[in-house]
Amino acid sequence: MPESRRSRALIVGTVLVLLVAAFSVDYTVERGDTLGKIARDHNISLASLVEANNVSNPNLIYPGQVLTIPGQGVTHTVSRGDTLNRIATKYGSSVSSIVTANAISNPNLIRIGQKILVPEGSSSSTTTSNTISDRTGQYHVVRRGETVAQIAAQYNGVTADDIIRANGIVKGVIYAGSALYLGGPGYVASGSSGTRSYTVRSGDRLGDIAHVHRVSVSTLVSANDIRNPNLIRSGQILSIPSGTSWVCPVRGASFMNDWGFPRGGGARYHEGNDLFVSKGTPVLAPVGGTVEFVTGTIGGLQFRLMGDDGVTYIGTHMDRFGKDGKVRAGDTIGYVGNSGNAVGTRPHLHFGMYYKGSVVNPYPTLVKHGC
Repeated sequence: MPESRRSRALIVGTVLVLLVAAFSVDYTVERGDTLGKIARDHNISLASLVEANNVSNPNLIYPGQVLTIPGQGVTHTVSRGDTLNRIATKYGSSVSSIVTANAISNPNLIRIGQKILVPEGSSSSTTTSNTISDRTGQYHVVRRGETVAQIAAQYNGVTADDIIRANGIVKGVIYAGSALYLGGPGYVASGSSGTRSYTVRSGDRLGDIAHVHRVSVSTLVSANDIRNPNLIRSGQILSIPSGTSWVCPVRGASFMNDWGFPRGGGARYHEGNDLFVSKGTPVLAPVGGTVEFVTGTIGGLQFRLMGDDGVTYIGTHMDRFGKDGKVRAGDTIGYVGNSGNAVGTRPHLHFGMYYKGSVVNPYPTLVKHGC
């Protein structure tokens, strides 16, 4: 390796070591402390505190014990298609804080396999403008009683359609306190072509399965060589053919258009939808593609699906992983939980979508496909 490259590598490595140390502090346990209380006081998850200190019994700590409080950061390994903006959005950080933390000279130049330290939740201290991500330079926090048209009228060159498209607004419904982009892309996924599999559950009927997957009973009968449409068995795997398919990521979830809702006291805003359902509910691949898993202190157990439809889908706070690598629409890629900074909250899947490098609101896609 040339001397100059070796020197740069040494500098970056040293910076990472120093930053990891800087983002961590020591805490001496006092009488009456619990791990849960310490985690809340330091705005971290209980799981990350347990992991950082190799605690075998979270209910057993003692006064005088010195605990390491892990920093609000995670190491991300750059994959194909990653940009600093995408990485920052994924972890609730900012491009500027990542650039500073890693001594990056050119924010547009990162390489596959590069390990990047992401300071989580740092946008409030490093961002001085009104941007909530690099997607757009302007946003508006909705005041009580405002309409999309009234918001658009406050800004030169901005139309109601611009705001509706950029924020995935359906039927004009917006919420006070949420942040709306004043411009940017919007996208509603149609899905990928091909077939997907479905495992019959107890109580399933062929007609119900056909209705959920928007195909005819005759199509299912033909595709699976079924002799008696009234006789299917639990555990049987059916092939669901379709020209274009998009599968709801979780069944029976309750959700709303919580895009733009404040997080971290308004330091950042929600760029996705939370799908609430029982813990352990299977998380399904919406489309065919390639799945990889990530673990972080904020998102917990997470999946990223590079869809065959050109969309990248993410899901966080899972309880455990499912199938990775090459998957088909409908494959189980995880299970709903409340990992990461969602420990102690209702189990849910944070679901996000990225199209052509920009984050887009999944809500219109979820509504279109009857989720």
